[in-house]
Amino acid sequence: MARRLSTLGRSLALILATFVAAPGLRAAEGLQLFLNHLMQGSQGAVIVSDPRTGRILSIWNPQTAFQEAYPPGSTAKLVISAAALEEQVVTPSESLLCRRIPRLLGEPYRCSHPPADQPFNLAGALANSCNYFFCELSTRLSSAVLAHWFASFGFGSGDTASGDTGSGQVRIGEGAKEKALAALGEQGLTATPAQVLLAYSAVATRGKMFRLIKPGQQTASAIARVVPLHPGTLTVLGEGLHQCVQNGLCRGAAVQGVPVAGKTGTATAGDGSGVTHAWFVGYAPADSPEVALVVFLERGTGAGTAAPLAGRILQQYFARKSRTR
Repeated sequence: MARRLSTLGRSLALILATFVAAPGLRAAEGLQLFLNHLMQGSQGAVIVSDPRTGRILSIWNPQTAFQEAYPPGSTAKLVISAAALEEQVVTPSESLLCRRIPRLLGEPYRCSHPPADQPFNLAGALANSCNYFFCELSTRLSSAVLAHWFASFGFGSGDTASGDTGSGQVRIGEGAKEKALAALGEQGLTATPAQVLLAYSAVATRGKMFRLIKPGQQTASAIARVVPLHPGTLTVLGEGLHQCVQNGLCRGAAVQGVPVAGKTGTATAGDGSGVTHAWFVGYAPADSPEVALVVFLERGTGAGTAAPLAGRILQQYFARKSRTR
């Protein structure tokens, strides 16, 4: 009798857990089919996950997502922002007027955002992906400190999912130009799409980085690492990422009625072809995140290619969730 009651209790607990999780599960139903159709003919990777647990809701091209590392482009500016705030070399209110062409890198890295007639603070520079601002900021940090913070956010770490060996590296030179290129995610570091996703998920979850759970894995949620960020740092980062989608370079990822936070990135391919990789990574809703995603394309630009795809994926997620309520 006691054994039957124990079995009944476990069954009821499973039913209750399924019922509680059902909205999220139902919202993810069909998302994989949509993703496969959307990305047909593309080269790259996409991961959609729940940042609160690490569970992957849908994934396209998992081999690339977990095993192939690329320059992260301007998605690296999140880490530079966090490092500067935590090391107290910049304040949230300090502002700098963008002069368009970074003095350390020259014309090839001219800012792509609209001309600004007012100085940017850190959140505004992040929202507009201001190369000039972040190159100047890099001069205030040593290469060792930069490497420490990229490692803290999991760049180059294989600890993204159970059984994942990962790839990527962080090797930032001592010179001012090398640090500036690292600040823009152009040289000195590479990361897998899974690593970039977890870095941004850590902001969504106030510093906790949950190991990704691949589809079909019967694994409990586990914290891979905790990024030591003060509440004020998280506030500035969240504000900058929200502004980026609301009125900055990431507007293509916007979803009507849902606040989205995220960042684009465009990185020069390392094969000498001159083409660029495209990134978008972010989470939603910005004020209470329940879904995070990374979109990586081997060819394209962050604002022009990756962000609009991310917007379509998020629209599908929230539309399906609304229909299953």
